[in-house]
Amino acid sequence: MAFDFENFGAGLLVGWATSYVVYRSRHMISGALSSGRQTASSAQNRATRSSDRRYIEDLINQAQTTHLAGDYVNLTDILIEPRFLHAPETAHPEEDVVHDVFRVVPRAHDHPFLHAPYHVEDMSINELSAGDRHIALLGNPGSGRTTALLSIALWSLGQLHLKAPRDRVQERLEAEEAGLSKADRDIRIKQRVSIEQRAKERLAQEQGVSFDDAEKHAEEMQVALFNRLMPIYVHLADLDANPREYGAEIDPAEPLVRAVQYRVGRVTASTIPRNLYKRLNQGQVLLLVDGFDDLPEAERDRKLAWLRAFIGQYGDNFIVVVGPAVGFGPLTQSGLTPVFLRPWHNLDLNRSADHWAEAWPRFGRKRRMGKKPDDAIIARAKANNQALYPAELAIKLWANFADDVETGGFEGWLRAYVKRYLSKDLTSDAGLAQIAQAGALQLEQGFITEAGLVAMATGAALPPPPADLAAAEAEGEEEPAGKGKKVESADEAQKPTTAQGKLISLLEKSGLLVRHRGKRFQFRHPFIAAYLASLSLKTASPEMLAKKAMQPEWNQALAYAALHSPVDEAVRARLRAPADVLQNHVLQVGRWLAYAPANVTWRGPLLKHLGNMLTAPAQYPLIRERAAAALIDTRDPDTLFIFRQGARSADLLVRRLSCLALGAVGNTEAIRDLISLVNDRSPEVKLAAGIGLGAIGSHEALEAMVDALTTGDERLRQAVAEMFVIIPEEGYPVLYDAIEDHEMMLRRAAVFGLRRIKTTWAIIAIYKAFLEDEQWYVRSAAQQAFQDMQQDHLKGPLNYPPADSLAWLATWAATKGETVPAGDGANQVLMRALLEGDATVRKL
Repeated sequence: MAFDFENFGAGLLVGWATSYVVYRSRHMISGALSSGRQTASSAQNRATRSSDRRYIEDLINQAQTTHLAGDYVNLTDILIEPRFLHAPETAHPEEDVVHDVFRVVPRAHDHPFLHAPYHVEDMSINELSAGDRHIALLGNPGSGRTTALLSIALWSLGQLHLKAPRDRVQERLEAEEAGLSKADRDIRIKQRVSIEQRAKERLAQEQGVSFDDAEKHAEEMQVALFNRLMPIYVHLADLDANPREYGAEIDPAEPLVRAVQYRVGRVTASTIPRNLYKRLNQGQVLLLVDGFDDLPEAERDRKLAWLRAFIGQYGDNFIVVVGPAVGFGPLTQSGLTPVFLRPWHNLDLNRSADHWAEAWPRFGRKRRMGKKPDDAIIARAKANNQALYPAELAIKLWANFADDVETGGFEGWLRAYVKRYLSKDLTSDAGLAQIAQAGALQLEQGFITEAGLVAMATGAALPPPPADLAAAEAEGEEEPAGKGKKVESADEAQKPTTAQGKLISLLEKSGLLVRHRGKRFQFRHPFIAAYLASLSLKTASPEMLAKKAMQPEWNQALAYAALHSPVDEAVRARLRAPADVLQNHVLQVGRWLAYAPANVTWRGPLLKHLGNMLTAPAQYPLIRERAAAALIDTRDPDTLFIFRQGARSADLLVRRLSCLALGAVGNTEAIRDLISLVNDRSPEVKLAAGIGLGAIGSHEALEAMVDALTTGDERLRQAVAEMFVIIPEEGYPVLYDAIEDHEMMLRRAAVFGLRRIKTTWAIIAIYKAFLEDEQWYVRSAAQQAFQDMQQDHLKGPLNYPPADSLAWLATWAATKGETVPAGDGANQVLMRALLEGDATVRKL
C-alpha cells in the first residue's frame, strides 16, 4: 500500500491549531509593550531619511531593474531569497567538536552543484548582519551575487517582503481557527501565552540569567542592524581613487561619493554628498560594492588600495564586497571576512519558476497584463533544472514562457534573450557578428570602448586600456554626475560619429549595454558577454582556440562556443596543460560539456578522465570531492553510471561522494542504490544516502526517507528530518506528526527539523517539547533548539583568528622551545607546524 502523505499526521492537527492562534496574538502583545519606544524610533527614522528620499527612490529603482529581466519585471516579483554560507571553520581539538550531520557534504564553491541540493547550515540576510562588519560575498558568475547585494539594499529599506513556500500545516491550522468562537480563541490565547512565558523563564533559568534581562536583550535585537543603516550601492568600475583626480591626500570617501553621484539622477547627485559624508562619519552606512571580478587585472590593485584605505578610515560602517569563488585572497587580505552565496536547491529552482509564472501577466516594458502560463508550460519550465545557475535558469524560464526560441537548449535561450533587446537589422548573422566583437573586446580588456571596437574593425592593434578613469575621461568630454543613468533617447547623449560608436549607442539605448565612467561599457551580464564573444570563435583557427583555452577570461565563452562550434583543440589544450594543484584546467572543461552536443568526440574521454579522478586508488580526498562536483557540472546523463559504480566502491569516501552525487543528479533510477546504502556499515555513507534520497524528492524517495526517519540510527534520523524542511509540502506534515509520536527518538529527530522551520507552529511545538515532553533526551534537544533560535543574532560570519592568538599553536611552539611572534612571524610558525607537526597538529 502506498504511503499517504495527505493523511500522515492529520489526526494531530486539531490539537495544534491553538498554538498558531496564540503565537500570532503573542506578537500583538509584545508589540504593545514596546510600542512607545518603537513609535519614537520610527518617527526619528522617518525624519532622518526624509533628506535622503530622492537617493532612496533612485536606489530602489536601480535595485528593481538591474537584474537580467530588469526592463520587463521588478526584482521583487521574481526574487528567491538569497542565503549565505560560512567559510570552512577552523579545526578544533576533536573533543570540542559537535559534528553537524551535513559535514558529509563537501563544499567546492567553484563547482557548487554537488552541495546545492542539501540543507547545509546557512544564513539569512538578517543573520549576515550579525557577525563581522566587513564581508567578502563570494560566488561564481551567474550565481546571483549582484542580485544578493540589491536584495540586501531592498531589505534594509523595508522594500523586500519574502514569500514563504506553501505550508500545508499552517493552512489547516488557519482553517480550524476560522471555526473557533471568540471565547474559545481568548481562552486558548491565554493558555498558549503562558506556555511561551514559561519556556522563556525556564530557558533563562537554565542559562543562569534573569528573565527580565533576557527579555530586554530580545527587545534590543528586534530591529536588525541592516534596517538601521543607509544602503549605498556602487560598482567599482565607477570609482576612481587616482591621485591625479583628487590630489595626493585623498579622503577615501570622496571617490565613493563621486561614484554614487554618477549612477543617480542629477538632482539627487547634487544633494547626496553632505548626507553621505555625515552618515559615513557616524558609521551608519551599509556599503554594497559590486564588480570586483568584472575589472581588468590592471585595475584591481588600485581598487584594493582604495578599499583598504576606506576600511582604515571608515571601518565602523558595514561593508559587503562581491568577489569570485576562487582567487579571493586579495579581498580577505584587505580585511574582509569570506562568505559564500548559497547555490539554489530544488525548492528554490521550482519556486523561481512559480514566481516567474505569477509575474508573467505583468511582464513587459510597458508592464502589460497578459495570461499566466498554463500548468503544462510551468511543468516544462521546472524540468531538468539541476546544475543551472540562477542566471541560466532565468534565461531558460523567459524562453519557455515567451515561446520565442528558434532552436532548443542553451543556444536557443541565449539567442532569444539577446534578440529581444535588438532591432531587426542587428538580429541577422551579420549584425550579431558585429556585436560579437564587442563581447570579445569586453573579455580582452574588461570594457567595451569606441576606440577598441574601431581597432578591431580595422584590424589594428587594440589600444591599451586607459591607466585610470581620469585618463579615460580625458580622451573625451568629462562625464557629469548622473551620466550613468540609462540613456532613454539619442538626444540625451553626444551623437557618435563612427559606426562603432553608433553601435554602442544603440546597444546602450536598448538596455543590453551598461555605461560606466570613462565612456566604458559592459554587457548587462557576464554570461551575455561570454555568449556573444563565443560567436567570434566560429571561424577561429585551432591555434587560436588553443590560445584562448588557456586564458581564464575566455573560459565561459569557450563553454558557450561548444554550443555551435567544434572546440576539440581547446579541450586538448586544457588536458595537455601542466596540472595545477586543484586540477582547475581539467575540471572547468566539465562545465563545457553541459553546453556541447551529445555526439562531440571528446565527451566520452572527458567523462572517463573525470571518473578516474574520482575513483583512482591513490587520490587526494580533495581531488575526489572536486571531481565529483565537476561531474555534476556536466549535466550529462551518463554520470549516473559513474556514480552508481562509485557507490559500490570499497573506498568509503568514494561511496559517500557517489551517494551525494546520485542525489544531486536527481535521477529516480538511483533510488534503489541509495536505499541499500542507507544500511551501509559506514555512518557517513548512511548519512549521505539518506539525504541523497531527499535531494531526489520523488514519492518513492520520500517513502524511503520516512522509513529512515522511523527506523534509522540517531544521526540518520536527524539528517533526514532536516532534509524534510526543504521539501515543505510533504516534509512539514511529517515533522508535525513526528513531534507527537510515542517513540522518543522520532520526537527528538523531529526537534532538529522543526528548529530549521521559521514558522509559528514549529516554534510552538519546540516550546511544548521543551516544557512538557516526558523524556529528558527530547527536552534537552528542544532546549538546545530553543536556545539556538534565541541566539540567531550570533550566527553571523566571523573571520579566522590571527595565528598569534591560537592557543594550540603556542603549545606546539613551546614544545620546540619557541614562542609565537606577533604578525607575519606567527604565520611562519603556522606553516612550520603544518610541515613538522604530528597528524593532530597538521589537522588543526
